[in-house]
Order: sequence, then structure tokens, then C-alpha cells
Amino acid sequence: MLKLTNLTAALVLATAGVALAQDADPAIDVNGDGFYSFPEISTMYPDITDEVFTTIDATGDGLLDMAEVVAAQEAGLMPVAQ
Repeated sequence: MLKLTNLTAALVLATAGVALAQDADPAIDVNGDGFYSFPEISTMYPDITDEVFTTIDATGDGLLDMAEVVAAQEAGLMPVAQ
């Protein structure tokens, strides 16, 4: 059981590291603050509604950090940028 717990913790940390290491795409993040606002997202992804953006914005601060973006992409709520 301990080995499974350690493996699970290692996988979570590795995944979090990848999510946090991702930089904001300057084509989306036009003001360069490292976050995506709804106007920035809706310009690039017009199919993402205000309701979907609010769902993706887990912190409720009106901005998407890269961890929220990765989570939304993994959940199929936001396309993966090419």
C-alpha cells in the first residue's frame, strides 16, 4: 500500500510540474501577464462561452492560470493549442 501511495504522489507531482511549467501562449495572452482572461480566450476560441470559462476558472478570479488551462484541456473543455 505504501508503494502505491508513493507512486500516486510521484505521478501527481510530475503532472503538476508539467502543468505549471507550461507558459502562456503570447498569441492568446495579449497583455503578457501570464494568465488568460475571458476576452483573450474568446478571441482565440469563440466556442468557449462565459459559462464554460467560469467552469474552467477553478479559482474564481476571472483569469485562467496554466494549471487551469491544462485541466480544462484534459477534461475536453478547451482545445489543446497546436
